[in-house]
Amino acid sequence: MDSPLTLVSSVSVAYLQGLVDYLQRQGIEPAALLAEVQLSPAVLAQRDQRIAASAYLRLLGLGVERTGDASLGLHLGEAVRPGYYGVLGYLLMSCATLADALHRQARYAALVGNLGQLGLDDEAPRAGLEPQVALSWQPLLAQQQRQAGEETLAGWVSFGRWISGLDIAPTEVRFRHPAPADTAEHARIFRCPVHFGQADNALVFPKRLLATPLGQADAQVRGTLDAYAERLLGELRQGHNVFDRARLALANQLGERVPDLEQLADSLQLSPRTLQRRLREAGLSFSQLLDETRQQLVLHYLRDPQLELADIAFFVGFSEPGSLVRAFRRWTGQSPAEYRRQFPAS
Repeated sequence: MDSPLTLVSSVSVAYLQGLVDYLQRQGIEPAALLAEVQLSPAVLAQRDQRIAASAYLRLLGLGVERTGDASLGLHLGEAVRPGYYGVLGYLLMSCATLADALHRQARYAALVGNLGQLGLDDEAPRAGLEPQVALSWQPLLAQQQRQAGEETLAGWVSFGRWISGLDIAPTEVRFRHPAPADTAEHARIFRCPVHFGQADNALVFPKRLLATPLGQADAQVRGTLDAYAERLLGELRQGHNVFDRARLALANQLGERVPDLEQLADSLQLSPRTLQRRLREAGLSFSQLLDETRQQLVLHYLRDPQLELADIAFFVGFSEPGSLVRAFRRWTGQSPAEYRRQFPAS
């Protein structure tokens, strides 16, 4: 499996802006909303900064509550604009073909936000159907899986139609979450069969569409933005901001001990007060950072059928497997065994 240290989960302020803009159009003031997750409105002026993925997901949940819109994720995806994807949005627009764009999306998606992992794979052949591919998304955190999954896939469809000029429907759409009571908006936005309770979140479409030329292709712009995106990705992977560095350090230390705030701050060569302030700027407390890091690592480790639950508990700093099981039920509403059954043994 990939190292869990690649899984630092955060969201760009540019992407946060999309949520804030949409909710503001629904009459919800940004300052009051952001205050509920301990974020300052000043963060919106810092588009090169990042916030904790869990803070974004809490805002998403608050948005559903405030608007009463159970399909908020779909509507956010439908309203996506290139600027919400930051440099990646403009890079995708400059690509020569849809395949080029999807490959860059997979490589640089973390620049927008790494709420989940992307995949592009061939579908198994089906009688009477031309070859298909599935663009899939696997969440890294358990919270707001319906809203985050629907926002992601609706955003892909909306943005894909916009950059390709093809106003066509996917072959099918799959979601892991159960079917909601009302699926009228799913039918309107995707215009294809939508299946719930599936093994993945995925858009399925004909493989031949990968060769579709994009109308705003520009090789010179693409080269410039490729280099810029590569530099930004390198900085992100190295954990140049304090939030990312704290998450990586915590993930490294959990197998040896559960550090307290002072120990973590010392490992980062910061004062505890400075670390608290930097975490607060990302929308997290230390206890939330610890809980979210554990959750993310456990979800990752459970996909490896060779790892025993006792081993996973040790890796993330739980004293015994029972503590892990209780925490996992709090995170997901499931037992680890129930979660594991979603993934076929390799």
